[in-house]
Amino acid sequence: MKTYMENLRESNDFLNLLLDNINSAVLVSDENLQIHQFNDAFLNLFDSAKIGETDRSFGRVTGCVNAVRENKRCGETSRCGTCVLRRSLIKTLTENAPVDRVRLERVFYIDGEPTQKYLEFSARPIDFQGRKLILVIIYDITNIEQQKLELERKQVQLDQDLVAAAEIQKSLLPNHLPNIKNLDISWRFEPCEQIGGDIFNIHPLDNSQIGLYMADVCGHGVPAALISVAVSQFFQTRYNLMTDDAKIVSPESLLHNLDKAFPFERFESFFSVIYMNIDHSRGRLQYSSAGHPAPILMRADGDLEFLNHHGPIIGSGSEGSFNMQEKQLHPGDIILLYTDGVLESHNDSQGFYGQKRLRNLVRQNKDATAQELVDTLYDDIRSYQKGVTPVDDISIMAVRYL
Repeated sequence: MKTYMENLRESNDFLNLLLDNINSAVLVSDENLQIHQFNDAFLNLFDSAKIGETDRSFGRVTGCVNAVRENKRCGETSRCGTCVLRRSLIKTLTENAPVDRVRLERVFYIDGEPTQKYLEFSARPIDFQGRKLILVIIYDITNIEQQKLELERKQVQLDQDLVAAAEIQKSLLPNHLPNIKNLDISWRFEPCEQIGGDIFNIHPLDNSQIGLYMADVCGHGVPAALISVAVSQFFQTRYNLMTDDAKIVSPESLLHNLDKAFPFERFESFFSVIYMNIDHSRGRLQYSSAGHPAPILMRADGDLEFLNHHGPIIGSGSEGSFNMQEKQLHPGDIILLYTDGVLESHNDSQGFYGQKRLRNLVRQNKDATAQELVDTLYDDIRSYQKGVTPVDDISIMAVRYL
């Protein structure tokens, strides 16, 4: 067996068998960069019709675009001085230094047609019968690179679509500060991605009442955004806000109807939402919540309470009641609504932002306008995050009763 293997190593037929069954192109070049030996993979990669020519330089044999278009020998074209392959092979020969997986992007004429190729090559200096030669191995990565380029193209298109979708979603948010008697209102929305699952808005119900809502769809990205758009459409439909005899639907009934319209079986998602009716002529607040973070009601005298009465989240399949709570507002009172993105903002050292920090900040800004409170809260959240990327959308709305 030992003798057999030694014979195998010395066999030219076995060597050729190995070379011709390697997928990568293998060639041997002399000090003038003339090709002397190659395997079948080399013929499959380049134009085999050029092999019989007297000029067997790499540029001529492979159909390099520079040699073909300028009709010059390899090493004589206007681009040879910048050719990464030529520089690498010369370095291998003169410095006796190997090179590994060097990238080469170039057009080669194959069967007379220009063809873009993406290649990587390695080179090794070798000595054969006292002569310095270069062993070159060429890896064809064209298919891989074309797939990457196609994926990049699709990613660019997807990013453009997401930007457009984000603009559509923002159009469903309040687009200006409403001029409502006795109310000072402000808000802020920051998605953790280009589009998110938070949605909120304000709409007049009659001359003395407004309705406002804030919803937070489970998840992020396109699926959550599509459901948030559907929720927005639900609240924009007058039929859902008014009864047949033109009476305003109570927050409790509204959430009950919303729960029926968004079953988990249909949307495969769920969301929290809070809805409020505010009678700004009499200072009456009615609200119902479906698992949403409790809004804060800050009284003008500094007394603070969380409006934490709530029913099950929308889409949970629970038949529990949402019920409704009513509060009397007094001049100077302020209501703060927000989503989980506020409480769950975090940094690496202190954990979540949390209700305690939120409560303290609101107390410290009890005399602020709605805009000042929203801006102060958002700035404090970003400062608390200390550069940590948000993992959830952030929605804030403040309403001060004047």
